[in-house]
Amino acid sequence: MFKVSIITVTYNSDKCISSCLDSISFQTYKNIEHIIIDGKSTDKTLEIINKHPFKPAKVVSEKDRGIYDALNKGFALATGNIIGILHSDDYYAYPGLLEDVAEQFSLLDIDYLYSNVDAVNRLGKIIYSSRPRIPSDGTIKNHQIPHPGLFISRNLLKRINPPFDSSYLISADLKQQLIIANVIKAKGFYLNKTSVRQRLGGKSTKNIFSYIKGWIEARRAWNEVHGKGGSIFVMKKVFNKTTTFIDF
Repeated sequence: MFKVSIITVTYNSDKCISSCLDSISFQTYKNIEHIIIDGKSTDKTLEIINKHPFKPAKVVSEKDRGIYDALNKGFALATGNIIGILHSDDYYAYPGLLEDVAEQFSLLDIDYLYSNVDAVNRLGKIIYSSRPRIPSDGTIKNHQIPHPGLFISRNLLKRINPPFDSSYLISADLKQQLIIANVIKAKGFYLNKTSVRQRLGGKSTKNIFSYIKGWIEARRAWNEVHGKGGSIFVMKKVFNKTTTFIDF
């Protein structure tokens, strides 16, 4: 039976951490290792975590150098066969999600699984949905997988050191995906279900300047992996945001 490790990074997340924890505790799949990496919160985040009925396997609270540095710490602690990310202001869309994820990994010869993510406002209303469009050759050419909807085998992550380039503020997840899909050419599977509801207002969706910063970093990520062509990739990526299914 696969163990699923879920990494959650928190910092002053007392307004949203309860729904994140609830959505994990409601999962029908029980072989879960939940790891929380907290950046020394000064609000009630840790108090809420400690009082919640669902107890994480590990909680680390210390200063970090940003979200990707914190995620790298979480990956280093994870012992699961499958590893996913659930940010403190996000929550799983349905109780059977991790059951579905583990089932596909057990049935198929895959290195990663990706799924749909809904962006919601403070009231939980869906503003737009991200549906990844991976072509048949499995490469990433003009889009990005919303990383809360991405589940990766631990063996694949071992091939990327570190898992995230912490010199990025927004697009280290894109760089990771380019390495996984375009360089390693790992085998992926698309689960056509909404896995995560992501609250708008995070680092990558806070305002127009966040998007611009993300596009600049996306150009850098593409060029660091492929050598050139980052500007064209970003133009295609921005164009995709104007279509019906928008990707983060």
